[in-house]
Amino acid sequence: MSGHLTSDEWRRINEFADTPKHRRRPEQLLPEGCLPDEESTDAVDG
Repeated sequence: MSGHLTSDEWRRINEFADTPKHRRRPEQLLPEGCLPDEESTDAVDG
């Protein structure tokens, strides 16, 4: 591991930081396509 962050990693970090704390999920930091199809949990209220 080189220790350097890619532009895609920086983008995910910035999106996570810009998300209100009550809406943040650790999964936001994962690369796209790493999650199962269950990732649309934001649309569910309750």
